[in-house]
Amino acid sequence: MNRGGRRSERYLPGEQRMRLMFLSVLLVAIALPLFGCATTAGTATTNRAGDPQMRAAEDKFGIKVKALHLSASGYILDLRYRVTDPEKASPLLDPKRKVYLIDDAHQAKLGVPESPIIGGMRQTSRNYVVYTDRDYFILFVNPGKVVHSGDTLTLATDDLKIASLTVE
Repeated sequence: MNRGGRRSERYLPGEQRMRLMFLSVLLVAIALPLFGCATTAGTATTNRAGDPQMRAAEDKFGIKVKALHLSASGYILDLRYRVTDPEKASPLLDPKRKVYLIDDAHQAKLGVPESPIIGGMRQTSRNYVVYTDRDYFILFVNPGKVVHSGDTLTLATDDLKIASLTVE
């Protein structure tokens, strides 16, 4: 591969390659804490515990809604919640039930996108095991960006209206 005894200029010698790799790892290790996460642990719970909508969802359906945010340039709604009572929250975590958001103001019903390979873009209970020390998520489509920040939506399953939530 080397013609005429010359070293190929495309490849770095072993020592230079190791130095470059070490500097790259060092740079990433320094940059991750600075730019790593978009939210901190303190800002994840933006909904107030005293909010009547949030208390009703927790009392009736065993979930504590952490946030409902617009994501992906407004084309996705990202719902984050924590289960407080696994028995009450079972309809929301049942993989056989459809979950959606209802927007009465725009006459829209926003569903969960499904991929043929990975399935629905939401967490469900596997073998009906639900953890109360973890946050769960559900992603909903927002075609045409009909829902905006400040709109109030109803979280629902096939036969059950769960809670009214405000988009942040």
